[in-house]
Amino acid sequence: MVLEATMICIDNSEWMRNGDYSPTRFQAQSEAVSLLCGAKTQSNPENTVGVLAMAGKGVRVLVTPTTDLGKILACMHGLEMGGELNLSAGIQVAQLALKHRQNKNQQQRIIIFPGG
Repeated sequence: MVLEATMICIDNSEWMRNGDYSPTRFQAQSEAVSLLCGAKTQSNPENTVGVLAMAGKGVRVLVTPTTDLGKILACMHGLEMGGELNLSAGIQVAQLALKHRQNKNQQQRIIIFPGG
């Protein structure tokens, strides 16, 4: 498999409270992120995954790219929803986080979960 550094951009905007997916869009997104992180870290032990939130009080990196699956999954718990999605700033911050990855041999990947 390809050696990858991945940033996952999650949508924690007010829109994610919508209950059209059980129990909420945010919970469905969290489950998808968990599966994706597990697959990425299992496919190659040197793959790293980071997570950032694109809404609320601005875009913020929750976890910088790491191989620690527990750290990645823990960052999702307690994350507050609110505000509006800032997609362009989210992509820019993800690019910046990947630019400063430790292993420059890793291919850069950005995965975006917009809720709308």
